[in-house]
Amino acid sequence: MSAEAESGDSVSQTEQSSGRARGAGVILVATAVAGASTYILQAVVLSALSARDYLQFSIMWSVLYLVVGALAGIQQEVTRASRPVGTVPSPKASPAARFALTVAPLVFAIVFLSGLLWGPPTIVSSPVAVVALVAFGAASYVFVAVVSGTMYGLRRWMVLAALIMVDALLRVAFVIIAVWGAPGIVGLAAATVLPFPLAVGIVWLVVRRSVRGRSVLDVDSKTLAWNSARTVAAAAATAVMISGFPFLLGVTSPGQPVKAAAVIAVVTLTRAPLVIPALALQSFLVVHFRDLRSRVLRSMSTILIGIAVVTAAASFVAWWIGLDILRWFGKDFEISSIAIALIVASAGFTAALCVTGPAVLASGRHTLFTAGWATAAILVIAALLLPLDPASKSIIALTVGPLVGLIIHVAGIVRSVERAR
Repeated sequence: MSAEAESGDSVSQTEQSSGRARGAGVILVATAVAGASTYILQAVVLSALSARDYLQFSIMWSVLYLVVGALAGIQQEVTRASRPVGTVPSPKASPAARFALTVAPLVFAIVFLSGLLWGPPTIVSSPVAVVALVAFGAASYVFVAVVSGTMYGLRRWMVLAALIMVDALLRVAFVIIAVWGAPGIVGLAAATVLPFPLAVGIVWLVVRRSVRGRSVLDVDSKTLAWNSARTVAAAAATAVMISGFPFLLGVTSPGQPVKAAAVIAVVTLTRAPLVIPALALQSFLVVHFRDLRSRVLRSMSTILIGIAVVTAAASFVAWWIGLDILRWFGKDFEISSIAIALIVASAGFTAALCVTGPAVLASGRHTLFTAGWATAAILVIAALLLPLDPASKSIIALTVGPLVGLIIHVAGIVRSVERAR
């Protein structure tokens, strides 16, 4: 290779690295704005609603985001499969929009029909209407997932940031309006789900001319559907471990509501700074590892070391002032500083799994990707069934489950690297 070619390759790699760094920064800023908006939303709802109404809202919110968390698997697969026009010799799939139009009605039907089972026993007021709204929100999120995945594939970071922030800001505004003007569960459910179609519609109207026809998919429609099914299964396991954990702990801790509430408060308030950024960067990391296929192990190791350092520091801070933070929120729970620190430390394993997962997925190993997350989720549920106090079994669940999933992913990546040598 000539010196000029080598120099060109070096410049290209530097530009790509700089672009990835900017992309990560943009997505993290957007995620921070969305996270702050969600905290404001929860504070408004908690202060404005009665305990009974807040319970109904929490059930609706939890179910919606469990489904949304699962459907994030579609975004990850569309991200992996989307390439700029001209980079794939022979594009194999129909446009991603057609895939979304096919999947969305199916998602609506599944969520609505299954909702007729969980809705009436848990939602006191207008359960069918609430279930229909949750199903509508889930179906709408399919379009959010496909558009986001396409934008990740095209590296349109500002468009992605806009979509994340518009969705979050619309939701907090709508919920505040609903609390004052239509405080019933139906009004709150509508305020929660409407930002999905509105945000994707607004952003698409602005950018469609600059992105339509600019991306292709590197798999055919059948393979895209099969790959998406497996990434959805893994994402569902992720949602169980993160969004669904408070619900699972409550169900598996009958007769211990105060102790369970203490753990849920710690999980909600302290794990988010570690887990949510890693979760938000899933699709970004798929692109990152896909572009660095020859150096995946080195890049992944660097990120994991960073997570370990941040986790250690966060755990120390949690041990030091964790109880004071709970009291600042007006909660004087019976939980030890050591338990708080260990719960925060366990978040590092989940955050690490959010890194190894994209590394596996970027290489097209969907079965391994799903196996790691599914095993972790199964072990979390199994640990929560242990006859222990909520804090002890939560620490075991949130440590052992993600750690085993992490081992599965890393072992698979190491084997792939060794075979490639």
